[in-house]
Amino acid sequence: LGMKGLLYVELSLRESKMDAHSSLAVLIKNPAWRLVEALKTLRDSSGKILIKDWYKEVQPLAKSDIKILRSFPFDEKEFKKEYGIKKFLGNKTGLEVKKSLVAEPTCNIAGIVSGYYGEGAKTVLPAEARVKIDFRLVPKMNPKKQAMRLKRHLVEKGFGDIEIKIYHGEAAARTNPKHAFVSDVTDAARRSFGKYLLSISSAGTGPMHAFTNILKAPAIAIGSTHVFSRIHSPNEFTRIDLLKKATKCMCLILDNFARSN
Repeated sequence: LGMKGLLYVELSLRESKMDAHSSLAVLIKNPAWRLVEALKTLRDSSGKILIKDWYKEVQPLAKSDIKILRSFPFDEKEFKKEYGIKKFLGNKTGLEVKKSLVAEPTCNIAGIVSGYYGEGAKTVLPAEARVKIDFRLVPKMNPKKQAMRLKRHLVEKGFGDIEIKIYHGEAAARTNPKHAFVSDVTDAARRSFGKYLLSISSAGTGPMHAFTNILKAPAIAIGSTHVFSRIHSPNEFTRIDLLKKATKCMCLILDNFARSN
């Protein structure tokens, strides 16, 4: 019924015009250390974002949303086995796990680069450090406003010299589960897959807000991949049988919508 939004940024910092011998670390600032120190101010070990007013517009889930979440299956044991982890961030369990997936903002380091990464040892003091971060947003959070809050935070914490490059901003989207279009989709899903599961929101992001927020039209994403398909990982895959069922589902959605309108 929806998707999280996204703010994707790159933070970069240069302290010298070239890499130097690490013996000079007593004289020259290390951009990697400063970037690490800056990153530490963004969130705590439980995943809570520490930027002022970051959660200001976030609304609690409605009772109807909670009801849908409770009925949505999520195998914690199988999930942990798939990813090779022992526990969830913040020791979440039960309903809190499902709530966080659909309704909790995130601050994730997607990649960080600085210094020497070749074979063996090289005593180097890097000139530059860069990190890419994606922030998942929930309904009512404006990507531009969140970007300004990030910039203000870095300045207030003494990291105003860090350069911020914004790659992408996308608002979150959500469709009312009581909208008539939902029935068109769930009927098509049942006839295509044999049964259906209704989710409040994807934990990921897509270009859905243009429909729900601007055109004020309902928008629903149908799942066509296996629950564990290694999305954005090596050996990502999809099943042909599920693609065929998804194609049938899309055709039936169009037919249902035409008949009901």
